[in-house]
Amino acid sequence: MSLLISMKSNTNRLRSFAVILLCVTLSYKTYGVERAELIRNAVLSNGFVVSQELYDDTDSHLATVGKAFFESEHLSLNGQIACSTCHINHAGSSDGIPNAAGVRGIGESLERLRSGAKIVPRNTLGLWGVGALAHKTFFWDGKLIAQDSGVLSQFGTRPPSEDPLVTAVHLPAVEIRETLEEDAFVKANKSESVDGVDLVYAAILDNLREYEPDAVEEIASTFEIESSDLSFLHVARSVAAFIRSEFRIKTTRLEDFALGKTELTPSELLGAEIFYGKGGCAVCHRGPLFSDQKFHTVPVPPLGFGKNGFGADYGRFNTSFDPGDLYKFRTPILYNVAKTAPYGHGGSMRTLREAIDSHVDPLGLVDLTSLDGFGRHEYSKVLAASDMVGSVQFISSEEIADLIDFLNTLSF
Repeated sequence: MSLLISMKSNTNRLRSFAVILLCVTLSYKTYGVERAELIRNAVLSNGFVVSQELYDDTDSHLATVGKAFFESEHLSLNGQIACSTCHINHAGSSDGIPNAAGVRGIGESLERLRSGAKIVPRNTLGLWGVGALAHKTFFWDGKLIAQDSGVLSQFGTRPPSEDPLVTAVHLPAVEIRETLEEDAFVKANKSESVDGVDLVYAAILDNLREYEPDAVEEIASTFEIESSDLSFLHVARSVAAFIRSEFRIKTTRLEDFALGKTELTPSELLGAEIFYGKGGCAVCHRGPLFSDQKFHTVPVPPLGFGKNGFGADYGRFNTSFDPGDLYKFRTPILYNVAKTAPYGHGGSMRTLREAIDSHVDPLGLVDLTSLDGFGRHEYSKVLAASDMVGSVQFISSEEIADLIDFLNTLSF
């Protein structure tokens, strides 16, 4: 009798345990569904836009013509370098090296750097998304910004186009060290006026007429004008059309998740919670391109001689001359971010993990004993000006791994 009672008692315990286990399982499943839905709502409420709505229709024929100029070294007047030299598909539309390698080099990436190319002391930004409607702030220091009142740039009140990307295409072609050698002609026409730069654009166009005659005839035909009536603006419009076509944002796993077409993995969901939650990533990386298009100070390790020399780069201040803009740089677009290493305006962070650490644990990335007194002084000023210090919560190594998994959902 006692054995029977004991057996019944054990059976009841097992049944009770099974009921508890079932409740826990159902609760977990419900929590998982709710959690995914909360994250989906967070994605949508932070300005997400499906890829097909990021662009106007592009002129496919003009983009085809623009490809020839994008890949031509003769778009550079005397530097033997093309747009495609530094914006390489297999390097995520960047060049894969910390600082850009400009004129006087051969090949691309490390090969070009080792061949004696002039160093341009900024990391090459990728081109993904720069042709989107929402993209308003160009270059690390925002030397070109599209505003309601028009395009704000070095052209002052005379921008060549109201299309900010077309105007942006004009700038690298006349940047000394980047695509221009400072020879006698350039020195003679180097001035602080648009009239002076127009002479350089005319010379570049003559260069293209001589070395790219087929492309010149094709673009003249596209615009239904004589080749003699072409201006650099026509070339820039074709290059901009190519960039919009070639480097447009495509469908990602995050888009499919946002539209309810797929689910994220547990680690991706955890990474999303960090991104939209305690990591504070979405404070700056929000909107249609996962960038607020604004300027922030992130304490990244110094590398190279810097835009302002001796390892320093004053960032947005170089353009605005506002002391409040010292050490500030534009928030990068996060689409395809996993493919665009190295990171930061100086390219000093080799991996996504290091890029995240610069926000969370910046001192861990710098060997202060390797810096001289000036270097430590500059870095301390960057730390003091940082938007991150005191505002970003600590994220563990495991959480960073989850965050990286989430960022990978923005790749295509």
